[in-house]
Amino acid sequence: MNRRSDTHWVKRRFDRITPYYPWIERLLLVPQNARRRAVEGLQLGPGGHVLVVGCGQGPSLEALSKLVGPEGSVVGLDLSGKMLQRAQRIVEQKALSNVELLQQNLFQHTPEEPVDAVFFEFSLSSFGDPHRGLKHTWSHLKVGGWMVVLDGQLPPKLRWLTRPLMPLIRWTLERTVLGDTDMRPIEALEQLGSEVHLEWFRRRTYFVAQLLKSQ
Repeated sequence: MNRRSDTHWVKRRFDRITPYYPWIERLLLVPQNARRRAVEGLQLGPGGHVLVVGCGQGPSLEALSKLVGPEGSVVGLDLSGKMLQRAQRIVEQKALSNVELLQQNLFQHTPEEPVDAVFFEFSLSSFGDPHRGLKHTWSHLKVGGWMVVLDGQLPPKLRWLTRPLMPLIRWTLERTVLGDTDMRPIEALEQLGSEVHLEWFRRRTYFVAQLLKSQ
């Protein structure tokens, strides 16, 4: 069994690294402009409703809250209670009254109404079955709504360098951000049947993928 399919295992991993997660992002050279571009790609406006899958410590919550305004809503899901505790501090400090945080398995979450946007924020590569996660959220996305995936992969042009280091890379990722080095996230997105718009960062290490649900 893929351990990423064990939600209890994933929860424990992220609970454990919560204090160090901001430093891990810095060590992995996560580009902040990629996160901004991802938020913009959701095409949200006043009154919009967005689901954030893997909201973590809440780095995008304030920006999303401002976009949708008081008539809109932001629902952040995460398995890790400790991650959500830090996100809740942002919600309280910034008085984000339109933000709701839920410690919940994605597959147990069914919005009452279809949402205007879905945002996978560095979470897709942590799924044991990314196809299932994408299909589930796609079914709850409005026609005319956008799905955006912000994530990373091993740089294709550096495979000659990373190949002999794969055991170490897998070991490191499994103990930090759980990124699946064998996942092909773009292929998983293409299976949804909509055109995938891609923007790359840091020599194709990080990407923002944007899909419009047209029917």
